[in-house]
Amino acid sequence: MADNLKISHQAHEENVNEFGREHNEKLQSLARSMVAGLYMLVRSVKMYDPENAVFQKPLHQLQDIINQIIGKEGRLELAGVKESFYLNGMLVKVDLNSIENQRYLLSELRAKDVGGFTLTKPVTVPDLKNFIWIFAKEQSSTAEEDGLAGRKLLNMRVAKFSKLKEKLNKDMDNPGDQKVDRKKYAMTIYARAVFFLTKYLESVRAGKPINASKALRLVQDFVDISFEQKTHFLGMTTMRREDDYLVYHQVNVCLMSVVFGAELGLTKPQLRDLGYIALFHDAGMATLPEELATKRGALTPDERVAVQKAPLISVRNILMEKGFSRSTLLRVVTTFEHKTDFGTAVRDSRGNIQMIIPKTNLGAYAKIIAICDAYDALTSKRPYRDAYGPEVALMLMWTEMRNKFDPELLQVFMRVMAIQPVKVLSKRQQSLSVSGL
Repeated sequence: MADNLKISHQAHEENVNEFGREHNEKLQSLARSMVAGLYMLVRSVKMYDPENAVFQKPLHQLQDIINQIIGKEGRLELAGVKESFYLNGMLVKVDLNSIENQRYLLSELRAKDVGGFTLTKPVTVPDLKNFIWIFAKEQSSTAEEDGLAGRKLLNMRVAKFSKLKEKLNKDMDNPGDQKVDRKKYAMTIYARAVFFLTKYLESVRAGKPINASKALRLVQDFVDISFEQKTHFLGMTTMRREDDYLVYHQVNVCLMSVVFGAELGLTKPQLRDLGYIALFHDAGMATLPEELATKRGALTPDERVAVQKAPLISVRNILMEKGFSRSTLLRVVTTFEHKTDFGTAVRDSRGNIQMIIPKTNLGAYAKIIAICDAYDALTSKRPYRDAYGPEVALMLMWTEMRNKFDPELLQVFMRVMAIQPVKVLSKRQQSLSVSGL
C-alpha cells in the first residue's frame, strides 16, 4: 500500500506561472530526470501491467530522484501549467528533444484530471507503483483524493487539473485583480527583504553572518515582478526609516539595480545575480560604530581608514560562506569594485569637469550598483543633512560626481527614473556642490 502518497482536489495555491522561483542548476537536473522518468513509466503502463518486472528499475530510479529532491528541498511540489512543469515553483527547462515527451506526459496527466502532486516524505516504490496505476490502459476511472479503490495514496497531494485550470482562467478574466495582487505581492516581498536584511546585518555585527543564499528567492521575486511592472518597485524605494537607513538602503539599491539592469537588456539569471550582489553590497558598513556612520563633518584619518575597510568586510563575509564558485568570485569582485571611481576628472579653469579618463575596466554589475548606490544615498535623509530631491541628486551625479560613474549608463539611469536633471540648474549655473554623501 502507498504509505506516503495522497491525492487532493485542491489547486496549486501559488500562481507559479507569474511568480517563479530562482534558477537552481542542481534542482533543474533532478527535475528533468524526474519528468523523464515519469514519462517513461506513464508511457510503459499503456503497454504493460505495473507489476511487470520491466517497471522495477525505472521505479527505483524515480524513487531515488524524488527522494534526492525531498532531501534537498524538504518537499516536492510538481505542477503542470500550460505547456510546462514547475517544481517547487521553479520552471523546469527541457531541451528541444524532450518537448514532445513533456507534452505527452502533460496530456496523459490531464486525461486523468491530474494537474500535479506534492510529497512531503520520502517516497517508496509501492507508493510510486500505485500512483502509476492511475494511468494504466485498462483504468477508465479517475483517481479520487486518496487514490484508486484498493490502491489508496497517503501524504501526497495532487492538484486536480480541472481546479487548476479554473483558477488560471479566473485570473485571466480579472486582469484588474491581478494588478492589485501584484502590487500587494511586491509590497510583501519588499517587507520580507527588509526583515531578512535586518537579521542579516545583526548577524554581521555579531561576527557570525547567517547564510545569505536564503535571500535568493526574494531577489528572484524582485526580478519576476520588475518584468511585469517596474513602477511597483521604484515607488517603494521611497519607503525608508532614517534609523534603519542601511537596511532600507541595501534593499532599495537591489530594487533599482534590477529595474535598471532590465532596461539594459540583462537576462533574468543575470538580473538575479546582480540583485543578489546589490542586496549585500554595503553589508560591511554594519560593523561601523553608530557615531561614525552618522558623523557630521570631515572624518579623521583613522575614521576614513575604518570606512574604507567596510567593503573588505563585505568581501570577507562572502568568502566565509561554504564553497567557492565563479558566482562567488563575481560577488567578491563586484562588491569591491562598486566603490571604485569610473575615471579621473579633467577640469577646466573654473573647476568644471570637461572630460572623464576611465581608470580601469570595471565590471558592468559594479557600474550599475555604483549609480544606484549613490542615487539612493543622496535621496535619503541622514542625521547630518536633509534628503536631496531626485532632480538635484541626479544633477549632482552628472556634475560634481560625474567621474564616479560610467556616463553612458548614467544617461540610461536618468531615463529609467523618468527624471530630467538639467531643469534644476539655470543656464548661468555650472555646478552644484555635494556634501555629506
